[in-house]
Amino acid sequence: MSENRQVQNPTPWMIAALAAGAWGVIAVVVASLAPPSLVPHIFYSFHVEHFVAFYGLAFVAAAGLPRQPLTTLSIGLIAFAAVLEVIRMLTPEHRLSSAEDLVCDVAGVLVAYAPILLSRFRESFARPRI
Repeated sequence: MSENRQVQNPTPWMIAALAAGAWGVIAVVVASLAPPSLVPHIFYSFHVEHFVAFYGLAFVAAAGLPRQPLTTLSIGLIAFAAVLEVIRMLTPEHRLSSAEDLVCDVAGVLVAYAPILLSRFRESFARPRI
């Protein structure tokens, strides 16, 4: 299948995914830049929180932007994660930004897209109909 799939009109699911993505980006920015005492923690580990946040962003980005290649979405989300980590590193209120957090962000994006890529890989070996 082609990387750029043609979709005529946005479906309600695409619009919902885009809205979820917008709110997700806002939530990640606020959670990253707000004073640490104001940020609730859902999971025991910060690394799990980073992974889940970027997994969710990648998932809704793929659902809401089906015309965009996964490589473009991946690079955009990874760049977003890197920029947030640099800003956190420059903000004195936050604990030191760590490479581990960025690795968890990148892993969340890649793991979210792995099933899509695997499906496309399997489809490339589909037998042609006679």
